[in-house]
Amino acid sequence: MSGPTTTILLHVADMDASIEFYRGILQREPVDVGDAFTLFVMDSGTTLGLWRRDVIDPPAHGTTGSIELGFRRGHDAVDACHAEWLAQGVAILMPPTDRPFGRSFVALDPDGHRLRVYALNG
Repeated sequence: MSGPTTTILLHVADMDASIEFYRGILQREPVDVGDAFTLFVMDSGTTLGLWRRDVIDPPAHGTTGSIELGFRRGHDAVDACHAEWLAQGVAILMPPTDRPFGRSFVALDPDGHRLRVYALNG
């Protein structure tokens, strides 16, 4: 028996817009698509669920922007990913920047969830 799967759930307003957004940045198709819930599987085995916020039970009342999804890349790949996402029209909150831990940039999904692409020093 394998260990548990980790699923990250994002509450979204427009399922179609979110599916297209994540299909583009993840460069993969969802494994399950529905009106209220869609699921992507990442290379690590972690799953990313998009849950339409108006059908969540119990209702969610939180705001976005207080957490980040991190996507670790190689140092040179951070700038390349930034260029790809920029070409796709992804909103960029912070361009590629050298930080004490490494290099990163921050983007926003259609609902304002923060996406940090980063490479660690060393």
